[in-house]
Amino acid sequence: MGKLYLSIFSFDSRIDFQNGFVRQEVHYKANDTLKDIFQAVDSKNFGYQEFGIDLQFIHCRINGYAVFGNLGIKEIVEKLGCYLEIEPLNKRYAKKDLLLDLDKAFARCSDFFYAMDFIAPSDREELKKYLLINFIVPTYDDSYCGDGFLLYIKWLCLRYPLYKEKLLRFISCRESGIFWHVSTANFMLPHNRAIDTQIESLQSALISPTCKDKEWLGFGSYINSQYQFTCKNRIADYNAAENFTPFIQSILHANTY
Repeated sequence: MGKLYLSIFSFDSRIDFQNGFVRQEVHYKANDTLKDIFQAVDSKNFGYQEFGIDLQFIHCRINGYAVFGNLGIKEIVEKLGCYLEIEPLNKRYAKKDLLLDLDKAFARCSDFFYAMDFIAPSDREELKKYLLINFIVPTYDDSYCGDGFLLYIKWLCLRYPLYKEKLLRFISCRESGIFWHVSTANFMLPHNRAIDTQIESLQSALISPTCKDKEWLGFGSYINSQYQFTCKNRIADYNAAENFTPFIQSILHANTY
């Protein structure tokens, strides 16, 4: 038996203009999970006496790390200690405490769907599954298209191979495209490079001599000449032994050529 000292983000977009934090102490057992801890949180201290948390698919930020899934508390305490600051993945899109307004984030992609009118309505909705990945890196820049969006493009390339070049061209924008990607590996708990590897495979495809869009070909040649580095299209070149949560694993499987 141990004790956790929690500082939990509190915000309700219906009534609040500023967020705050609710501090609580919760006892835990060695085999407890995040779901057990969140169920023990006293909801009376939150707006409308409701604690906004998705217990079916836990996604939040703990001490700065993005967490997806019902992790064991023992694993978290070993990594982060007993003092835990718990926030939504992105405060800008906070709806209720740890819940995000994904419809608001989805609306930012309206120009993309207008340009890509061949995408079926049901496939457009699939983007919402990827949007959480946009928020893994805490300093998320709204001008960047987002890591989750890049993986969504990779998935669309599988669904619409005839439009692959058009899709890749969209994410090759110099101002906000794929080469603004920052490694996500060390911002996740548990750490892994799976998402980075998927995005790097797309980068490699764009600077490959076989790509019809030649905008980044010179960049690839420059890398090769300066560092004797050969770009490889690493579609699923990740360590299968890494500790993936089911959510990340599902994304990887959906994006495997």
